[in-house]
Amino acid sequence: MATFNRATLAKVLEILDSNNAGEALAAAKLASSMVREAGLSWDDVLAPEIEPRAEAQAPGTGRPPGTGPFGYRRERELSAYEQFFMVLLSPRTPADIKRKLRGWEGRVLDGDITPQESQDLRFMYQSFVA
Repeated sequence: MATFNRATLAKVLEILDSNNAGEALAAAKLASSMVREAGLSWDDVLAPEIEPRAEAQAPGTGRPPGTGPFGYRRERELSAYEQFFMVLLSPRTPADIKRKLRGWEGRVLDGDITPQESQDLRFMYQSFVA
């Protein structure tokens, strides 16, 4: 089973209570992606204990080969809002970066970030999440 963290999922699900509909929708999509990419169903997640499935793990990572943080598979590029929320929720992201990102939130959810901001977001994702 890919790395799956209930605490991170819980933080993402707390965003569902947001007054901003776009933010809540992005959180729902991210939560669904986290579950799917970890090879789980919502029934698995809601079970008292998540039972790991027998899978090979990449040496030294504790993750199956080809998977990234939060169990995401590396076969696809993460969307800007997925990167945004992962950077925002990462405990490794400094507080000043999180404050800066809050100003981007509406534009990221609307898909209106500039190419430079998109590049900066990828860099932050690589620095604080991956």
